[in-house]
Amino acid sequence: MQLAAADWEPEAQQTFMQESSTASLQRALSAASYAAGAFSGGEMAGFLLMPKPVLLAMLFVDPRYLRRGIGRALWESARGFIEARFADATTVEVNSTPYAVEFYRAIGFMPISREFVNKGCRATRMACWLPGRRLAQR
Repeated sequence: MQLAAADWEPEAQQTFMQESSTASLQRALSAASYAAGAFSGGEMAGFLLMPKPVLLAMLFVDPRYLRRGIGRALWESARGFIEARFADATTVEVNSTPYAVEFYRAIGFMPISREFVNKGCRATRMACWLPGRRLAQR
């Protein structure tokens, strides 16, 4: 909670916890366009979930594993998969918490909105442009 939603309103924190429950994640994983996990010594160090090829819904790294390249590796794996399998996807978007904006910038996302509050959640809309396949084909 402290890395994702510490300054959100209580209702938003409760919604976040419900959407991150085991049952909710199982449903989301079964319908995802892409999902991946990173493991260290038999335990999960991080995971990524994309319900659609153009939407990054969750990218989390366990605080004990921060700054080890796990988030970047998860994103690069997802990006490669999306580029190879979904030729029409030209951007991937994410609603970043204030804590993660700099991370997303570091892996190629750019803000496309100012910070906003929606149902008690603080976020900045960000996008990553995928290689210009159509431009290269001209």
